Amino acid sequence: MRRTLAVLAIPFRRPYVTAAGTAGERELLLLRLEDEDGVRGVGEAAPFEPYDGTPLRDVADALLGRADGPPPPQAQAAEEMARLDLEARREGRPICEPAVATIPVNWTVAAGPAEEAVARVKEGLRLGYTCFKLKVGFPDDLDRVAAVREALGDWPALRLDANGAWSVQEAIERIEALAEHDLELVEQPCRTLDELAEVRRAVEVPIAADEPIRGIDDVRLAASLGACDVVALKLATCGGIGPTREAIRVARSEGLEPVLSSTLDGPWGIAAALQVAAAEGLTLPCGLATLELFSARIAKALRRPRAGMLEVPVGPGLGVEVDDFDLAEVLVEELR
Repeated sequence: MRRTLAVLAIPFRRPYVTAAGTAGERELLLLRLEDEDGVRGVGEAAPFEPYDGTPLRDVADALLGRADGPPPPQAQAAEEMARLDLEARREGRPICEPAVATIPVNWTVAAGPAEEAVARVKEGLRLGYTCFKLKVGFPDDLDRVAAVREALGDWPALRLDANGAWSVQEAIERIEALAEHDLELVEQPCRTLDELAEVRRAVEVPIAADEPIRGIDDVRLAASLGACDVVALKLATCGGIGPTREAIRVARSEGLEPVLSSTLDGPWGIAAALQVAAAEGLTLPCGLATLELFSARIAKALRRPRAGMLEVPVGPGLGVEVDDFDLAEVLVEELR
């Protein structure tokens, strides 16, 4: 089995601003496995240190066999994805068993001046989105959320995502002040599940947990604490397709609504998440339309969303085909 690992850097269309920081490009690791017949499987490792605290180099070392101890979940996800992609390509089928053809997705609006947020919202409206997620956690949140709701009108759902920027008291005060703008939910208002539980007891707006959710144990803990109504799961931090599917089922058994989100993944990670969402029958809009944030040609490897729906790739394997020309545009280095 031939094995290669590459570092990619995919530029954003515009700087991506959240309460966790600003990014101009997204670095990813691409693992490729090729068998003796020339069939290739691809796996994507998507650590994002400002979000999950995992350095890219640590994941690369694990994938190259240079690290001691258990590999980070992002490395596990890449290994599993590449293996499953290879196996499914050999058999001419998708990795999962999609039960639906499309998945509802939200339109993500990064933080920034109110006029920029409104322009981004209007772009999403023109494209037919019916669910919008706005990054918050800044001094101008009140004005920006009001401007966005005015631009949206009454119908489209509006979610807020603070990326853990607030203390418990700040979160309660901000959510109560913003609730008049008809919020579907507020994602990660504080950092920890204990803090989310305090906020959830004090406000009426539904709460979603994201950053502290790394797998089944965290889902169960969130449920036991009463920390949230919704759990946002990511293939990268859960450790792959299999663990994510199990976490979805555990969430439902605990009375929590699951959604799948992107860690600003490349097309391989998005394709895998779409297949999982379709196989597990997720109904809430998922945060998987993030390829729209990138400017490189590789972002067009999957079809663009239409009317707020993303088409599920049906294979073979992940159903992602990227030619060498497009890959070269974002290739930083091949690792050995």
